[in-house]
Amino acid sequence: MTSSPQLPIWISYSQALAVPIIAVVIAAFGAWIAARQMVIADEKLKLDAFDRQYDRRVAVYEATRKVLEDVYQNNMSAEQIQVYGLCALDAKFLFDEDLYKYLTEIRHRVAAWNSAKPRPFDLGPDDRSDNRKRIESENLNWINQQGDEQTGFDVRFRPFLMHKQVKRSWWLRWP
Repeated sequence: MTSSPQLPIWISYSQALAVPIIAVVIAAFGAWIAARQMVIADEKLKLDAFDRQYDRRVAVYEATRKVLEDVYQNNMSAEQIQVYGLCALDAKFLFDEDLYKYLTEIRHRVAAWNSAKPRPFDLGPDDRSDNRKRIESENLNWINQQGDEQTGFDVRFRPFLMHKQVKRSWWLRWP
């Protein structure tokens, strides 16, 4: 009888463990791909939600800019204020509560400023009371501050009009 050469014991163990190790590696790779797909789908969902609301948000931004521009040019009517008020109502559904309150305050300040400014039918400079002059001045100063680049209305709109890139975990970044 011929005896067959026997394999070393470590080769026998490696043959026995090769299939489960390969299966675990393949399962881990599949889980990694599934996690990446989940993150990509979540990012796509957020981007789609941003895109759906972007045009409506820009419309509110443009209306606010137009109202402030008309105030700066002293060219504002009560009808324009009412139209802006209706446009600002959309903000309740497009923005957070703070921005909605801010846009409501703009509408109230512009309306107060508009009602306090002198009218053509006023008799003279003494016809206006000091209270109306004070209201006009306070509201106009507040409205003028909204055009500031550091603290104005565009700073408040910026988070809603700029899409933020999502930061991924290190294990989901490649490639």
